[in-house]
Amino acid sequence: MTSVSTNTASMVALHALRTVNSNLADTQSRVSSGLRIQTASDNAAYWSISTTMRSDRMAVAAVSDALGLGSAKVDIAYQAMEQTGTVLSQIKSKLVAASENGVDKAKIQDEISQLVQQTVTIAGSASFNGVNWLDTDIHDLFEADPEDRSAHVVSSFVRNADGTVGVGTMSIDQIMTSLYNKEGGGILDGDPRSPLTIGGMRDANYLTADITNDYFADNVHPGAPAVRLFNFTGPTTFSNTDQVTFDVTVDGDNPSQGLAPPLNAGHTTVGVTINRALINSTLGRSDGLISDNVQLVRVLNAALAGTGASASYYRDQNGNVIPDRYTIETDEDASFGLNGSQIEISNYSASTAVGDLGNGNAYGYLGSAMTLNFTPFKIYRDVSLDFTFGVNGEATETHTIDRNTINTILGTTDGWVNTADDMVTVLKALITRPNTIIEANGSQILVRSDPLDDRLNGGKTQIGFSNMTVNVEPLPMSGLKDVDVERNPGLVNAYLYTVETMLRRVVDGAAALGSLKNHIDMQAEFAAKAAANIDKGIGRLVDADMEEESTRLTALQTQQQLALQSMSIANNAPNNIIQLFR
Repeated sequence: MTSVSTNTASMVALHALRTVNSNLADTQSRVSSGLRIQTASDNAAYWSISTTMRSDRMAVAAVSDALGLGSAKVDIAYQAMEQTGTVLSQIKSKLVAASENGVDKAKIQDEISQLVQQTVTIAGSASFNGVNWLDTDIHDLFEADPEDRSAHVVSSFVRNADGTVGVGTMSIDQIMTSLYNKEGGGILDGDPRSPLTIGGMRDANYLTADITNDYFADNVHPGAPAVRLFNFTGPTTFSNTDQVTFDVTVDGDNPSQGLAPPLNAGHTTVGVTINRALINSTLGRSDGLISDNVQLVRVLNAALAGTGASASYYRDQNGNVIPDRYTIETDEDASFGLNGSQIEISNYSASTAVGDLGNGNAYGYLGSAMTLNFTPFKIYRDVSLDFTFGVNGEATETHTIDRNTINTILGTTDGWVNTADDMVTVLKALITRPNTIIEANGSQILVRSDPLDDRLNGGKTQIGFSNMTVNVEPLPMSGLKDVDVERNPGLVNAYLYTVETMLRRVVDGAAALGSLKNHIDMQAEFAAKAAANIDKGIGRLVDADMEEESTRLTALQTQQQLALQSMSIANNAPNNIIQLFR
């Protein structure tokens, strides 16, 4: 049926035309923009992903720029470290020259001073965009957390599976690169980590302690036998009737030692006689002559045989025999079963003089007590020390001190032992030997065995600390600026050790920078590839297939023409009906 009121064909044709025009508009938009998905309405999921990835792509590009900046920082630091190593090698050669006798050390020191100043200049100049890894200002360099003292270079942009984002960094611990640090501790500043005398537990050779660690390994306090010192006023000739007689008592307890009674009075008193016959038989003479103190010692030892005492030449601190002086001392014979250290001469009688030999009593020097001269010290985080404590040859005990030990005992956090009282607290907590007395007296610390428990005296006694080792020593404890061969010509070897140690650390620092530079270069290459791959991934999500779109555009244009023709035909249909009524 045909109606002049409702043109159904025209309505169908119009709908078709509208559909074709809409599709044609979409296709033309994709062709002109090159994008298949331009807005969220095109495809919400893909549009969201592509928009996020475009933002990430910009972040990755920023990372590439940051890597370039980081590479520049590393380059200048590496070159400065390498140049510093060259300067240190030159200083080392100057020190070797200074070790020769007869060289002008003042002129060598002038050259060394100029080279040292060059290291200061190099460190100060190793800056890029205001960042300097060689001339630093880090508070308490060796104590700072590695994260706090590290320099960072942006290396990556990371989007996690949960959608959170972050920035990855590469880092280098500036303890590896700091040549000079404002508060000290830089490679060329010297190393502050030595505990020095460990509060007096070990002795130090202070002549070289300001350059290198030159501590004696042990600080053991030994006792000494009872000794009486005499002068010989010779030569002396004994006639057939001349003689010297006296009684000898050895190894009695010392009343002043504080021992619990009863005290032992010593080994049985033995009578001693010196006469012409003894002199001649001992010295191979026939005239009874004692020419000097050396001969007198020989005669006395012959007379004292079996008494538990003996005579010796008196020597100076270099071991040289001092003329006209001699000693008589206790042998502290273990077979007597006595603990004391004593030499007593009594009932002395002489018909001819042998110097000032005569009655008297002496006790040995007690070695089971020692005084520590306390100096404050700090145990750094990476430092640990071991020591052995022993008394009078008993079984020793070994202890370790580290930061945790100090902090736990003292209830602190910084590893400092500031006072003698603190040191007493530490030693009491560590030393387990029963009846050991440890007490402070001002800046000194007394460590001793309880005399009520320990009856030994003299050469039988000993107390002290031994086998002391510190894991970071030896250290160059003074800096490069302290090297002065003109004022301290005797320290050339110590200076050489210092410079060699610093050179090793500079080489290690340069190696660390080289490794970082290689890492940055690899990361920069990866960032460039990552950016390209992100672009490619976004394209796969939203880019239009231009060949397909071109074909679709042509088809839609044809459909548009056909729709228009259909509209024209449909619109002409009522005219045909009108013709029927003419």
